Amino acid sequence: MSLVRCAVVLLLMAAAHTAVAQSRPELHTFITCPIYRDTDAGRKSGCWLAEDPQGVRYDVTLGPVKPQVGHLALIEGVFSSEPNSACGGRVLEPVRVAVLEESCERRIIPADNYPGRPFKSPPEMLAPSDQPRSLPPPPYTEKSFSIYFEYERDFLVYQYAELILEKIVLYAKASQAKRVQVEGFAATEPLVVHGRTLREPLTLAKARAEMVAEALRRLGVPDASISLTWHGAPRKTLDLEGGKLPEPSKRRVVVTVTP
Repeated sequence: MSLVRCAVVLLLMAAAHTAVAQSRPELHTFITCPIYRDTDAGRKSGCWLAEDPQGVRYDVTLGPVKPQVGHLALIEGVFSSEPNSACGGRVLEPVRVAVLEESCERRIIPADNYPGRPFKSPPEMLAPSDQPRSLPPPPYTEKSFSIYFEYERDFLVYQYAELILEKIVLYAKASQAKRVQVEGFAATEPLVVHGRTLREPLTLAKARAEMVAEALRRLGVPDASISLTWHGAPRKTLDLEGGKLPEPSKRRVVVTVTP
């Protein structure tokens, strides 16, 4: 290959790498003492704000798990296309919030003319237990479902995890599943955030898998069909919020139903 051709190839490779890098959303990861902002819009309209080390405030209200006043929180998110915040901060969406054990200052701001976010029911909600369920239609092939967890937690979040568990159970029942494989993962590779190293233990992957398996048993999946495995950090991330949050996607359980 001539030197000129080699130079052209290198330039094209560099341009492609730059284009891919520019297309990736900028991920904002930091640990902070969260702020709750009250609003004038009534009950359940308050906002959750997170301030990064540079003093920039972000609106993290849209996360599936909310912070807790007086506890540090791990924030992982990307900028939303939403132009303005009704809460007084740059909107992160998608965003994941993990409540940490350490205490911090209780930060609450009274209502001060911000409209906030009036409560809206999520697009999917778990129906009351006395309502009949419809089984998913065929064809039935091997299918996987993912449940994501907070950092250092094996807790199944109300409504979020229950909806996925119900879909797994209905699919297993409709497909007459021969095997339901439950794989737990933990983010065992270190994540350094502002000089602090975050790493989950491998035992947490096992605990997550056992938590999901027990929930499936209680919902009617035969114990004989359930198999458990657990691993450290997965080799690849999954499509958590469109692939924009690679680190939170490592904290998961994958359930594979095989007819």
